Amino acid sequence: MRIATIIVRLLLGALFLFASITYFFDLIKPPAPTGAMATIMGGFVAMKYLLPLAKSIELLAGISLVSGKFLKVSLIVLLPVSVNIFMILACVNPKELGIGAFVLLANLFLIYTQWNSYKYLFTA
Repeated sequence: MRIATIIVRLLLGALFLFASITYFFDLIKPPAPTGAMATIMGGFVAMKYLLPLAKSIELLAGISLVSGKFLKVSLIVLLPVSVNIFMILACVNPKELGIGAFVLLANLFLIYTQWNSYKYLFTA
């Protein structure tokens, strides 16, 4: 279980690092979205702050996941980002749902492995 946790943590961290670094440094030109995804992305771009904020959170969380420092906080901060990635892909672009499912399930798996640190949040 320990090796699986390390592998999932490093893969998820690398994914978030890659996504945020390519956004900030404009390394890869993504294909233009079409249909409903174009509408959603147009809204995100029009808000001016949302994409840089999300990518900054992804960058910091990716660094945390790869380094293993501040892991428990990073997993909770990444949970809404992971849910949004999954839900947008599930509702708008189901053919790319695999990556969204990986992100959400990896985040939930890592939270599960750290559950002893979180369970006091759910006690009355």
